[in-house]
Amino acid sequence: MKKMIFATIMAALFFLLLNFVYCNLGDAAFGYEVAFKFEIPYLISLKSAVIPMGFVVLIAFCSGMVAIALLESLPSLFKTLEIRSKNKKIRQLERELSVVRQISEKKDELPL
Repeated sequence: MKKMIFATIMAALFFLLLNFVYCNLGDAAFGYEVAFKFEIPYLISLKSAVIPMGFVVLIAFCSGMVAIALLESLPSLFKTLEIRSKNKKIRQLERELSVVRQISEKKDELPL
C-alpha cells in the first residue's frame, strides 16, 4: 500500500514538473495534435478531442508509473491473504488442542 501511495505521489509530481517544462517549450516541441478514434461499424463511432502529443506522452508516463507500482503490490497482497488464512487455521488447531487437553485432564482426574 505504501508503494502505491508513493508511486501516485511521484507520478503527480512528475506530471506537474514535466507539464511545466512542456508548456514552456512552445508549440514546436511535441506540438503534433492527436485525435483518438474508436469505431464499431454500423454501431458506434467515437472520436476524442484534439490533444497535443506532449500531453499524451506525459499521461502515458505517469500512468505507467502507477501501473508498475500496482503490479508490484499484487504479490504482497496475495501473501497477506495467505498469511491470514494460515493464522486462522493455526488458531483453530490451537483451540482443538486445548479442548483435547481439557478432555485428557478430566479423564485423568476420574477415579478408576
